[in-house]
Amino acid sequence: MPQRTLRFKIHQDGRVEETVEGFIGKACNDVTKNLENSLGEVKVKNQSLDAFVTNQAKNSSKVNNESNVTF
Repeated sequence: MPQRTLRFKIHQDGRVEETVEGFIGKACNDVTKNLENSLGEVKVKNQSLDAFVTNQAKNSSKVNNESNVTF
């Protein structure tokens, strides 16, 4: 299991910048939803490539099973 990290940078003007690492797919949104609601209005949200990844283990095992075909 990868290391999961939440980083917060609090700017002098009161803005809070949150960085989430180690979560795949929409899990990062699920983990931070309550925290973001408590902090206030989210003005900008940039998603990394990991946010768009689906469950690869399930998909790759399905492909592997289908590729074991004898002609």
